[in-house]
Amino acid sequence: MNRDIVQFIYDLKLEQTNNSLSTRVKNRLINMCFNKIKGSNPLIETYIGKYRLRLPFSHQLPFIIKLFPNYSTNLARIARKALEKYHDLKFIDIGANIGDTVALLRSEESFPILCIEGDDYFFSILEKNASNFSDVYLAKCYVGESTERINAVSVEIGGTARLVQDSSKDNIILIKDILSIVEDYPLFKSSKIIKIDTDGFDNKIIRGSADFIKLAKPIIFFEYDPYFLSKQNDDSISIFSNLLDMGYKNVLIYENDGDYVLSAELTNKSLLEDITHFYSGRLSKKYCDICAFHEEDNDLFLQIRSDEINFFKKFRNYE
Repeated sequence: MNRDIVQFIYDLKLEQTNNSLSTRVKNRLINMCFNKIKGSNPLIETYIGKYRLRLPFSHQLPFIIKLFPNYSTNLARIARKALEKYHDLKFIDIGANIGDTVALLRSEESFPILCIEGDDYFFSILEKNASNFSDVYLAKCYVGESTERINAVSVEIGGTARLVQDSSKDNIILIKDILSIVEDYPLFKSSKIIKIDTDGFDNKIIRGSADFIKLAKPIIFFEYDPYFLSKQNDDSISIFSNLLDMGYKNVLIYENDGDYVLSAELTNKSLLEDITHFYSGRLSKKYCDICAFHEEDNDLFLQIRSDEINFFKKFRNYE
């Protein structure tokens, strides 16, 4: 199908409303066309932050942002504040997907970013989108607890890819730890922010990055989804003790749609158990993002906590 028509249908779908009978009839026609195109999954373009990116037709991100306008904007606000303290800020994006985090970050500030993505398909799109930016470096590999080869396949669902164990000896995937990766990208050895979004491998990556983390002491922004973590035989909650052992003191906790929930000290075991319990059994339909701060960045934690509370006061208009 003609690329302009595909883009037109996608834009109509993204702009859909349900205000009247005539609108509902129009929407039915749009949905029919949209679902017909979705199977072939061509690339389209849409704005993420201030930048127009390429992404697969089936990618859910633009629709998530439409429903939840604060989705992932928290990370950009955190990075902007961190840049005030660390003028030579470097950022590592593990699970970079199509480069949407880069677009959101660059919509606020500019600093070097290392994007790490292992999936062949998403990396090819990431390469196209990264060409819009300077000081963005790309590493095509999967990140794990250690450097090893595993039997697995990459499975794409709704705009994200995750590794699934596979008994076939034909599907061998190389997993690398973060220290091995930054050896090839020495600029990022002292990165002060790491974002991890890997559908269940997040805790393993943090544990496997302990040596790097103890040296760099970065702000760690990671997905905390007990459902996906259980798929990797991870007990979820021990990650808080791991962070405490690495010198981390406080965390900010957000709903997966970007809404601020609360802050917590890593010594508050009962509260962290409650958080884990609350997000367990949700089948990944509801989970949280956690931003952890080393004790040396307690000043940043306090500033960002205050800023986030004020941001949502204004957003919810309850001042």
